[in-house]
Amino acid sequence: MSTATFDAVVTGLAAKLRGFIRRRVRDDATADDLTQETLLKVYRSRTTLRDGQRLEAWLYRIARTTVIDYYRRKRPTEELPAALALEPVGEKEEIAVFRQAVMATTRRYLDELPAAYREPVRLAELEGLPLAKIALRSGLSLTAVKSRVRRGRAMLKKKLQDCCRFEFDAQGKVIGWERRRPNRCEC
Repeated sequence: MSTATFDAVVTGLAAKLRGFIRRRVRDDATADDLTQETLLKVYRSRTTLRDGQRLEAWLYRIARTTVIDYYRRKRPTEELPAALALEPVGEKEEIAVFRQAVMATTRRYLDELPAAYREPVRLAELEGLPLAKIALRSGLSLTAVKSRVRRGRAMLKKKLQDCCRFEFDAQGKVIGWERRRPNRCEC
């Protein structure tokens, strides 16, 4: 990724980044300071970015770490605020929390799918049945089941992405998420 492209993308994300940080601190001045600190870290360490397509997730990871460092410096003997304490540090904990939250939301959205897609997706995703067994059970051809599962998954994915903004690391693993529609989403 060229320096000009990097600069343009980071500049374009600065306002969203500030909002992300502002929701995790008590006042605007602190949010401004932490946003500036995050941007400095981003620019200083831009050579460590391995995948330019993951720039936004990388940026948010740096922001999250900056906020956590801020609370540790401020009161090292007190616990982190609940909003940050819920963000697990360990990868296994993070994946477990993420899966549980997304599964609850996925179940809700699965019920909203058209009937033709709902059952094949449920059997494939929640019960883990092979597509051939789903075809036998439902009396459909294997091709029809594959098509319905693929389309149903696409519908669920769109609903989840409308609900939450997901952050990924350089390896494509989820490192965080943020609700876009808190009233509809359990993520």
